[in-house]
Amino acid sequence: MRPADDPDAREIMVCGPLRGGLSCAHEGRVTSGGLVLADSARPVTVSGTAGSALAVLRVPRPLVPYPDDVLVRTTGRAYDATTGVASLLLPLLLSLATAEGPWGAEAGRDGLTTRLMNQAADLLTSLVAEEAERNACPGASGLSDADRRAVDEIRRWVNSRLPDPRLRPDAIAEAHHISVRRLYKLFTGENGTLSRWIQQRRLEECRRELGRGGGTAKVQAVAQRWGFATAAHFSRCFRARYGMSPSEWRDHRTEHDTAEATPPPDTLQETGRAAHLCAPSAHW
Repeated sequence: MRPADDPDAREIMVCGPLRGGLSCAHEGRVTSGGLVLADSARPVTVSGTAGSALAVLRVPRPLVPYPDDVLVRTTGRAYDATTGVASLLLPLLLSLATAEGPWGAEAGRDGLTTRLMNQAADLLTSLVAEEAERNACPGASGLSDADRRAVDEIRRWVNSRLPDPRLRPDAIAEAHHISVRRLYKLFTGENGTLSRWIQQRRLEECRRELGRGGGTAKVQAVAQRWGFATAAHFSRCFRARYGMSPSEWRDHRTEHDTAEATPPPDTLQETGRAAHLCAPSAHW
């Protein structure tokens, strides 16, 4: 358990069973098809039988750029890893923990290993985003099969055109031969919801690009590349979404990548290494 009042020590962890299963408080049993998200500032108890083993990826809190109220809703709980982002994250986590190849935990902190761990950290963040979006739009699950297919098609179309600053609801509706009113109804029927989703997707792409720029990415250039009219508007939206400025996120990610090359020798659980449940319960 890391100090809750020390943001540099706080971590968000994704945990998946390597052998056996475990029980997560209030969530029931988690087996090979599931994973658990945990926040070191909000301990959660898991328990397993002797011989169970757990793979743990620890991600520094600043690299999960969402405010605490989002993390409260999305951590300390189990996820079905057969669907959505979790189905991509769990196999990568287990591969990092068990592989004997150049990307395995035993291979050291070479460039490939670091890049794959950063991919896992990005997937963890995407899982938080996916769940936060699902909670924000509870009505979406009530769509008919035909409407859900229509929404998926529109999302794919929009995703391929995110850099276009002219991407507006009227243009989207015209391209899909429906009315703007019908478009809003498909996206939970709340006026402006689609526009907020487009903004969210643009912010996610900007976050990824800034995080992979090695500290050299220019905020204004990235913002314009993904359809934001001004850097000031982009910065306000980014801070409201992630709780930090774009430059702060870029610098945090650069510092983390640099630190990965020289991990401290006293780390109790190295990132990607299997953590064995030697006692009846383990606490984060």
